[in-house]
Amino acid sequence: MEEAEVSATGNQDPEVTEASAAAQEPGAGEQKGRAETEEELSALTEEDLPRAIEAVLFCAGEPVTIRELAELFELGVHDVRSAVERLREEYIDSGRAFRIEDISGGIQLLTLPDFDPWLRSMYQKRRSSRLSPAALETLAIVAYKGPITRAELESIRGVQCAPTLNTLLDRELIRVAGKAPGLGRPLLYHTTPMFLESFGLDSLKDLPEPETPPSREEREGLEVENEEEPATSKPATEAAEEDAVREEAAPFEAAGHDSPPGDEAETGPGAEQEQEPGDLES
Repeated sequence: MEEAEVSATGNQDPEVTEASAAAQEPGAGEQKGRAETEEELSALTEEDLPRAIEAVLFCAGEPVTIRELAELFELGVHDVRSAVERLREEYIDSGRAFRIEDISGGIQLLTLPDFDPWLRSMYQKRRSSRLSPAALETLAIVAYKGPITRAELESIRGVQCAPTLNTLLDRELIRVAGKAPGLGRPLLYHTTPMFLESFGLDSLKDLPEPETPPSREEREGLEVENEEEPATSKPATEAAEEDAVREEAAPFEAAGHDSPPGDEAETGPGAEQEQEPGDLES
């Protein structure tokens, strides 16, 4: 009986035996499916690459780097970058409602600002998730001054920032970037890639330049100019006042020149005094 079983097993087809053994190996089906998928991805042509990049960006919902796309399609970085630039030009030439923008070190599909009113009206229910003015002020300080400690933040704002920092941490707009040297080793806060994505920035270098207060030398120069202005404008002011006085006195001077000298003598104080005795006699 044992010999019969052995002979029966030995007469099996070698191909069937290999297939059954491969089927019993763990993960064999997954590897086969992965190999087929890789073959399909590597079969992209130069014309299909822009459409494939468009599909990835449309579904990603977040910035994707050129290197990630190159690894995904198993192509060179230069080829992927050229395809992205062709997509940019195509969107602009065809007047699409979205563009490919450089965001947080990658690229992302974003709608044009012209359609902002309609998008806002569609997402009115999300108004409660907007940041408060205090949170925006704190976030701006972290963006421009970070890494920064909570004590430094509070000294700039003049109020406690612990609740606001917790809100920004929950929104993943800031992160703990380490500890500052010194007593107590306070935590340092800095911005995150989510901050760049939320505000449409490629890096912190794209932040607008803040209005800096004038330096000490500039302030001293302004003070000197303010002190010199009254001195230089005083003669002009006096000249204007003198001209106004002359204009007001001109009619009276003209009336005085038109009247004869005798009339001036008669109307003077002496004439009045000379007439007083005559009036008394009459």
